[in-house]
Amino acid sequence: MVKELKTTIKRKPIYSAIAIHPGEILKDEIESRNLVKSQFANDLGIFPGHLSELFKGKRHISASLALKLQDLLDISAETWMNLQVRHDLSVARALKK
Repeated sequence: MVKELKTTIKRKPIYSAIAIHPGEILKDEIESRNLVKSQFANDLGIFPGHLSELFKGKRHISASLALKLQDLLDISAETWMNLQVRHDLSVARALKK
């Protein structure tokens, strides 16, 4: 998922693509399904604090976590991994500039 940011400098539009961290998407998904976060963390086999850090973009989605998310949310592991890779590449490109 990519957020489009648009600003105007001297009447020329400038677009910047910023990849959303998959933890933000996960948080939205959990909230939209009215799931209890502490129970969801338990179902994933992680501590609630780990889940909270994931929501804040401080932790990454690993392949094993992506598989667990697939089982619990019926969203493919490939989707979660693609979101993570897109975010990581976006950050790397920003740091390279």
